[in-house]
Order: sequence, then C-alpha cells, then structure tokens
Amino acid sequence: MKKTFFVILISFLILQCIPVYAGFLPYGRIFKAAKDDRSYLTQAHDTRLQLNLHKKMLLNFPENIISISSYVFIGHGFLVGEVDNIIERTKLIECTKEIPGLNGLSYFLPVKNSTITSTSSTLEIKIKGILEPDYPSSKLTVKVVQNTIVLLGVLGLNEQKKVCDSVLKISGTSQLINFIQSPTENEAKRKRFHPLRNIFE
Repeated sequence: MKKTFFVILISFLILQCIPVYAGFLPYGRIFKAAKDDRSYLTQAHDTRLQLNLHKKMLLNFPENIISISSYVFIGHGFLVGEVDNIIERTKLIECTKEIPGLNGLSYFLPVKNSTITSTSSTLEIKIKGILEPDYPSSKLTVKVVQNTIVLLGVLGLNEQKKVCDSVLKISGTSQLINFIQSPTENEAKRKRFHPLRNIFE
C-alpha cells in the first residue's frame, strides 16, 4: 500500500512539473511540431489521447507507470515496457479499450526477466544516431526493452526503411519492432492548402 501511494505521489509531482519545464523550451516544441509528418490538428488530437491513456494507466496501474511507456500516433495507441506477469498484461490491454477515440492498440509488454541484459540502451542509440544521416531524431521515439529495440513515430515508408537499417547498424542487436506509422495523404503537411503561399506561386 505504501509503495503504491509513493508511486502515485511521484507521478503526480512529475506531471505537475511538466508544464513548467516545457515553458522554458517553447522553440524546441515548435521545431518538433513543425518537423512532424502529422497535421497540427492530428498532433493535438494524439496528445489528448495520450494524456487519457496515461491517466488511465495511472489510475488503474500506478505501480507500472514508470516501467511502461504509452504513446499515441494517428489515433493508434502503443504500450511499451515490462509487466510482472501475463495476467497484468491482459488487464492493462483491456483497460485501454475504455478510452474513447482510440482506434486500436499495439504493444510490446514482455514479462520481466532479470537474466536479460541489454546490449545497447536508448541513450546510446540516440547518441550514435547523431552521426547517422538517416536517423531523424526529431521524429523518432526509441525504446529498448529486454534487448529488443522498439521504434515509434510517424514516417513515410521509404524513410522507415532507412531508419530501421540505420538503427540496426548502430545498436548491436538484430531484434527490432517497427511500430512506426505511415502518414496518409491528408496527414502530410506539405500537401495541405496554404492560401498566402499560393498567392505568390
């Protein structure tokens, strides 16, 4: 009981600090939003869904809030991390079905295994990716779970292949899960109508 209360308290404090911290990084957030292949409305919708997904996990599984990461891209939810047992995984997946607006869920939730040691960490991949021309750090999310690399984000099919090849080359492992979503034609910002720009073209 004390452990659960402590986890909830820490999670609450972290959530309270996020807006303050983000306020000091407005240009970084603007740059990331501009580089994203999703339209701005879709980004806002995904952000709301991700907050609802995180809230659902916090209320129902507070002890897992640190070991499991949640994401939403183009209305599709993703859960990545480790669970204590299969029953916990099933309950976690069922819990996400109650979130309105979520059009599906993909997950990589292996049972915790203390004998597995990662050959490469998320931070190591990001650092090595700086020197890789095909590694779009502003559009890609990388998680390493039990020596398996999970890629998330929104990229075109050609860019996805380059990214997967690049990550496999710098990571030192052949186990990779591609959760990257492909934007539709309506999502691509470069295909949207720009009234002011079209006047001068």
